[in-house]
Amino acid sequence: MTIATPPPGHRGALRRTTIAWLRVALGAVVLAGLLLSWTAPAASAHVPTTDGTSVIRQDGASVHYTLELDYDTLTKAAGFGTLPRGTKDAEHAAFLEAHRAPLVSYLSDRLTVALDGSPCSAVLGGTGITKRQRFLYARLLLTYRCPESESGEFTVRYQVFSEADAIGAEHTNMVDYELGGSGGSDVFDIGHRELRAGRSGAAHAGRDAPRADGPDLSWASTGRFVSLGLEHILSGADHVLFLVLLLLGAQGWRSVVRLATGFTVAHSVTLALAALGWLDVPTEIVEPLIALSIVYVAVENIIRGESRHRLLVVFGFGLLHGLGFAGALDFTGDFSGRLLVSLLGFNLGIELGQLAIVLAVFPLILLARRRSWSVLAHVGAAAAVGVIGLVWFVERLLPPGGAA
Repeated sequence: MTIATPPPGHRGALRRTTIAWLRVALGAVVLAGLLLSWTAPAASAHVPTTDGTSVIRQDGASVHYTLELDYDTLTKAAGFGTLPRGTKDAEHAAFLEAHRAPLVSYLSDRLTVALDGSPCSAVLGGTGITKRQRFLYARLLLTYRCPESESGEFTVRYQVFSEADAIGAEHTNMVDYELGGSGGSDVFDIGHRELRAGRSGAAHAGRDAPRADGPDLSWASTGRFVSLGLEHILSGADHVLFLVLLLLGAQGWRSVVRLATGFTVAHSVTLALAALGWLDVPTEIVEPLIALSIVYVAVENIIRGESRHRLLVVFGFGLLHGLGFAGALDFTGDFSGRLLVSLLGFNLGIELGQLAIVLAVFPLILLARRRSWSVLAHVGAAAAVGVIGLVWFVERLLPPGGAA
């Protein structure tokens, strides 16, 4: 009995194919390791940040300032430590109230208000706590007594959680203000630590003075929201990798435009609804699902590429990513023209970042497809990103360190 054996050429081809797939697997593991080392500082796949809100309202010669900050970061920065995990809300509130003196000391030279250059004296009227999602925030009620004048130019200087505090994270604070007859929204961050509102003594009665009930059309303020949106998408590795996977499976520029449009429409809807407080989905649900969206598209890229239903899939996942984008915003006031301007600016920043990713990545993908190794590279890249998405999914199911 004779057993047929494959010809030598066939064995050589089989061996080369096996070696090629082993290289793909090894490359996927290496690429996943490199990308994980890039994103290791945070399971959320974003640059570590803390956020906060400022609601500033003038009442005659007084300015009422409601400040909300990440609870643990504030207690560390102010120098009176933290409470153990599992502490009850009432104990957190009492701990904060018992340390009024160090709070006042910490804020005295980090948060100041002046009217026409004359400093306003500050009084800490009350403390408390609040929760957003599962995270605990300290609420501080400050009153600034200004010189006896109800109009003029107000200057708010914000140095809370500045570089000198070395908190190990970037800090942004969303501002909603009505001062000196003007109102608007703004952002305090590492590049913007001062807010000026109202009109200086000689000019505040001019015909072009802004109104408190109208939108703030300041290009500088709008530009900061555009910059915030741009920074948010470019520093969010999960959003970037999701877009890269969509580009990896796209058949051509027409497909890219169709998918990008569907993703943009979807995330714009949920971003607006969530940022304005009309839709509230817990982050412990949203973030794991965003990670799973990466895994799904990665697997689809490996198995069948762009399917007939991909536009619907992308639209559905875009709704999730919009909720993730909204995590960078926390508007405190009711819907108004100025909040709409700020929201549009933030969304414009996201679209500019998305456009930059498309223009940087897709031409390289088209060039790579001309090479003989393009199929193996496609599978390897999709596999590596899928592994990362799976790791993020598991990490995001774990309790966050800042949870209350």
